Amino acid sequence: AVVSTQSTGDNPGCLLVAQEVRHQLEEFKPKVPLIQGLRNPGMRNRHWENLSDDIGIVVKPKSNLTFSKCLDMGLMEHVDQIAKIAEVAGKEFAIEQALEKMEKDWAPVNLEVIAYKDTGTYIMKAA
Repeated sequence: AVVSTQSTGDNPGCLLVAQEVRHQLEEFKPKVPLIQGLRNPGMRNRHWENLSDDIGIVVKPKSNLTFSKCLDMGLMEHVDQIAKIAEVAGKEFAIEQALEKMEKDWAPVNLEVIAYKDTGTYIMKAA
């Protein structure tokens, strides 16, 4: 899309700023999948180890690991592998969250196994 001079109030300085911001956003856009993959809340130690093994670069989530360092390490070249591992991690995380919710929901429920009439079978009853 082209920035029109009408939308910038016929101010060439404003137009230059808008064009520069657009340029910077376009340069940054391809890096978003890397950020999403590395910041996936489902990434556990096993995923970081798999990632490091797959790409041949040791990547560990430490407080001093910045995005600039990730770029310096050449992780953009491996964004597809990072995205795949992060996707698996995200799915596993969603399952873990669902299981935790189920456990929490069922924790207060007491089930009792009782004989069902004289059939020789048993049923569960909430106590």
